[in-house]
Amino acid sequence: MLLRHLFYLLFTVISLSLFTACGGDGKSGKRQGQSFVVHIPQSQTVGSQAPEVNVTTARGSDHNGSTGGGTQTAAIKSLKLEIATTTLNKDHNTTVTLKATYDDNTTKTPNNIEWLINPKDAVRIKGNTLTALKDTNVTIQAKVGNTLSNKVHLNIYWEVNGHRLPPEPDPKINNATLLGVDVNHNGVRDDVERYILKTYGKEKITIEIGFQVARAYNTVIKNPEKAMEVDKVITAAQDCASYFETFANFFGDPILLKNTDIVTSKKFKSIQLNTAPRIRAYLEYNRNLSGQVFTSTQIDKQKEQCAFDVDKLLKERKAKK
Repeated sequence: MLLRHLFYLLFTVISLSLFTACGGDGKSGKRQGQSFVVHIPQSQTVGSQAPEVNVTTARGSDHNGSTGGGTQTAAIKSLKLEIATTTLNKDHNTTVTLKATYDDNTTKTPNNIEWLINPKDAVRIKGNTLTALKDTNVTIQAKVGNTLSNKVHLNIYWEVNGHRLPPEPDPKINNATLLGVDVNHNGVRDDVERYILKTYGKEKITIEIGFQVARAYNTVIKNPEKAMEVDKVITAAQDCASYFETFANFFGDPILLKNTDIVTSKKFKSIQLNTAPRIRAYLEYNRNLSGQVFTSTQIDKQKEQCAFDVDKLLKERKAKK
């Protein structure tokens, strides 16, 4: 019994000595800026050897100012944004590159990129691909965390069948005068031109027919008092459209306008005559025609009423087939 008590006493003394040597004074056990974490597996087999002890040393702090264990993380110093093409057609793609420079002088593509796009519906960015969605001027900037890249400006245009559309005009400016805005000076109001390209843009000939009709409307509302004279202009446009809608195949040419009449369609008129002054001018033109007698154009002469080189465009069309 006495030996047993002496054994317990000796065991207690040895345990206290080891506890004190290992920092068992209740403090953190830090030694000159280093911390020691002891990892002991929770489940051990009875009778097995003592478990291994893994020690992880954490030194100083990382680039973001945080302390403790783990891998150091460099902070972003700057972002550089580059776009391969800054002038591109609507619905076309280009390549976007964003590089981050870190405070350890490494450079790579960052994660968690936020795109700042103005106007926001003008482009779509997916991965490294930018798709132009709307013809307009666009500003693009990247943001990662609190770091902003340089700004890149894009000019997105819209070209249909070799014809570049003018930008959408400001409605207030466009509707302030009878003839509206015509930035490319082709005799067609820009909002009407955009409608023609969207609606009839599959064929160069139908584009030209639309332009001829639009110019005829402008002539009518500009000079309604010269009704008899300007009526020849609107009639020629109507004959040209009628030929490619109804009679072209009788003369070996293709029918290019199907189930639509550019001249008299309500949609076209509602766009062309979209303000009170324009409507009043058109009504004045109609009143000045009251009581007059008109003869229709012979079918075989309708093609000649087109105000553009029909045969040239037909040859170009045939060559593409």
